[in-house]
This record gives sequence, C-alpha cells and structure tokens, in this order.
Amino acid sequence: MPEKFVRIGGFAIGDCDFAGARRHIEASLDGGPKIAVFFANTHFVVTCQPLRERLSAAPVLILNDGIGLSLARRLTLKSDFAENLNGTDFMPRLLRESTRPSRLYLLGSTEASVEGAAAAFTKMGQVDITGTCDGYSLWSGQDEVIAEINALKPDILLVALGCPKQEQWILDHFDRLQVPAIFAIGALFDFVSGQQARAPGFMRKAGLEWLYRLWREPRRLFYRYTIEILLFLRIVLSNASTAAHPAAADSKD
Repeated sequence: MPEKFVRIGGFAIGDCDFAGARRHIEASLDGGPKIAVFFANTHFVVTCQPLRERLSAAPVLILNDGIGLSLARRLTLKSDFAENLNGTDFMPRLLRESTRPSRLYLLGSTEASVEGAAAAFTKMGQVDITGTCDGYSLWSGQDEVIAEINALKPDILLVALGCPKQEQWILDHFDRLQVPAIFAIGALFDFVSGQQARAPGFMRKAGLEWLYRLWREPRRLFYRYTIEILLFLRIVLSNASTAAHPAAADSKD
C-alpha cells in the first residue's frame, strides 16, 4: 500500500502518481502480497459507503479517478493529486508501458464487450488473454468461474461488473482468487472494445468526460451527475476532519 495517502469521503486514497501506483502493483506481480486496485470517482465514494469498513481492512489500493476527487481534495486539503489516475486510461497505459509479459483474465460486461476488449488488449504490449467470461454468465456458475480463473493462473484479473457490485464481488472472493492483482475497472471493456465511444481528447483533458457521457446517456446517468453529486459533497464535507493521514505526512511515494 502507498506510504502516503489522503482520506476523502472516508476512503484512504493513494497519494501517488502513475509511476508510484505501478510500483505497488508490480511488487504484487513480482511475488509480493496480492492486491486489489479500485478507482475512486464520485460514484464510487457514494455507492461504496457500505464497504468502508471492509475496505479499511483489505489489501486494496484505491486511486483517484476524475475531477470530482480532485475538487474534493482542493476543498478539504487545499492541495492537488499528482495526476488524475483515470481508470479507463490506467490499465491500457500499464500494459503498454510494461516490460514484462502479462497474463490477463477478463470478467464482466457483455459478451461483445469482453471479447472485443480481449482482442484490443492483445495489441497492447506483451499480453496473453488466458480467458474471458461475460457478466451475465458469471452469475450462473460463480464457483466454476473462480475455479477456471485459478486454473488458468493469470497475473491480472479485470472485473467489470459496475460499481459497487464489482468491488463487493472482489472483496467477497478475494481470498479464493489466486491472482496477484485484481482490478475493478467499470466500463473499461465497453470503451476498449469500441462498444461505447469516449469523449473527444480535449474534453478528457479538461476533465469534462462526465459531461460527454451524460449527453450520450442522459436517462442512465442523470441521477449520478446531479443528485449523487450533492450526496458526494455532503459525504466529503462530513468526513473533512479526517482527510489527512498524519502518520504519513512526511513520506513520499
């Protein structure tokens, strides 16, 4: 886990840049204790509140994802994250920049998205897709899927079941999964496979990808980007007194 982190909305968010996060993940891939990696955006902070106690006791690296977390940190700590570790960009970058072969198992989303993502990932560096399972097939045979994952021995398991279902599923089965690094990656398969379009580059750079997604899917995302934002702000402000982690104040990642 990072030596330095900040608390936002009751969650310990790693205070590191991409290189620092990669070091922690590679330590697990090199034989260290296995790790789960979650990406905290505003939706995560609101919907994963019931998981706070379990997360505090689990070997989970939580990374900041999106402008909402950046604004929350400025509001409560008057400081900034080193960079936005957007979950949709993090895994492709990790695979492209890795100097080692990576064995992946892809779990979740639709059959079209997971198969399309598998094809796309094989073009990102030295990637071997050991297996896939869509999110619908998972629920008809979880024990069999977990047994298959363990038998195939991937280095990395990517779980795309939507937040907070994917985080809870990882926590529920963490001890059974014999995988060094397990990621909760939301809609990554949909974007990588081309099933969903991403915002133009200038909007992503400006932190406005959420606005593009709202425009594309207003019915599904209206609540998330209106009422849920207010809930997020209330949670952040109510936990503002515990934002800093004093024991790590002088350490660097």
